[in-house]
Amino acid sequence: MRRSVKVLLTGATSLPGLTLLERLLENHEVRCLVRPDSPNLSRLERSRTEIVHGDAGDEASLVRALTGMDAVAHVAGLAFAPQVVAAMRRAGVERLLMVGSTSVHSAFEHRSGRRKEMEKLVRESGLAWTIARPTMIYGSELDRNMRHLLRFLDRSPVFPLFGTGTNLWQPVYHEDLARGMLAALENQSAVGRSYDLPGAAPLTYRDLILTAAGALGRKPHIVHLPLEPVRHALALAERARLPLPVKSEQVLRLREDKAYPYGEAREDLGYKPRPFREGIALEAARLREIRMVRP
Repeated sequence: MRRSVKVLLTGATSLPGLTLLERLLENHEVRCLVRPDSPNLSRLERSRTEIVHGDAGDEASLVRALTGMDAVAHVAGLAFAPQVVAAMRRAGVERLLMVGSTSVHSAFEHRSGRRKEMEKLVRESGLAWTIARPTMIYGSELDRNMRHLLRFLDRSPVFPLFGTGTNLWQPVYHEDLARGMLAALENQSAVGRSYDLPGAAPLTYRDLILTAAGALGRKPHIVHLPLEPVRHALALAERARLPLPVKSEQVLRLREDKAYPYGEAREDLGYKPRPFREGIALEAARLREIRMVRP
């Protein structure tokens, strides 16, 4: 699909959606399906794209938005896979890039189970599908994770670390992910394939914290907290319905490595993500620019 085509993009106001939109607009016509109250809608309105209002969870909205389209880049989440597949069949559109998550590999059933079901539905859809699975996405003030980490490190000389901090992480910079997703959509060889799209190399959680702090010029004092007592206390608080900044499940998952090889993506898609130290330095610079962290 290297020729110019018409692509329907869902999830366009998210960080991966906005970045993919920029890449798509270099060679393709793009229509974005967005809710009228969607965050970052103003960013879309400044781009060269057609905007239609609707919901990716509503099959009728999708069918209307698919009129005249050649392909779908579905970034809005695997949970909407049934509606997307049904709408594409009704509209006669075959090419689908489904963006999921490497959480499908998790040993925790509550994290992976539903994602496995949705991926199976896509694989058995009869469409010309490709599944792209990013790890944790970062790289701007719009990310959901590293932005908060950098702001905390900027403000606090102490960082509480649950457990040993030796579990592995492999976050992916949003621009690298967008290039991988675009290649997955455009390359005919990617049809019927699934690709993990992580960062360049895994690093321990402790090293991730220190690398992020270094991007800010900070050297926090890391305080190790025993994981199991913390998780148990959070679980009790959850049962008591107390408001908490962290869930017991999140603490438990700190034991699980989140590192993934990407040889197939490198070979098929030319995927070449940057090291975390480079990406987090770019995000730290961006946050300084907009005064979310100190100069």
